[in-house]
Amino acid sequence: MALFEKIAIAINLNNPRLEIYEALKKLQALKNSEVHFVNINMTTNYAIGLGETSIVYPLMTEQKQIEDGALRELKRMAPFILPENFQGKLEMECFFSDNPKRKFCDYVEENRIDTIILAAREKRGLFESSFSQYVTKHTRANVVILKK
Repeated sequence: MALFEKIAIAINLNNPRLEIYEALKKLQALKNSEVHFVNINMTTNYAIGLGETSIVYPLMTEQKQIEDGALRELKRMAPFILPENFQGKLEMECFFSDNPKRKFCDYVEENRIDTIILAAREKRGLFESSFSQYVTKHTRANVVILKK
């Protein structure tokens, strides 16, 4: 199996930092790969009173609109990330979860992704990136971490 057969690229649309992905444009090994752009939005559950009733934010009615916008943005970003002669398959996904790290790892396992590409945040305090560390620890896929 080739290293870059099925790739998942986690993209944070709140801070996409396209310049960090510049190296991927030159990576010819991606040319015929199956690439998954994955964006996961955090949801928050608010309990109402002492019962089992809760409200999830963003509301379900808002999630479709957010998803449509995210997919448009991922499509717009593709030419800035993928090699110019890309001939592989491109999948774009937008999810909502109260645990984005776990959701991403589940997606990787369900889709049998062999390589994950993450853009690490700048070091803050003692931790590099809890997302990167979590994904590295909880998936069997190879993990490539791009740094500025």
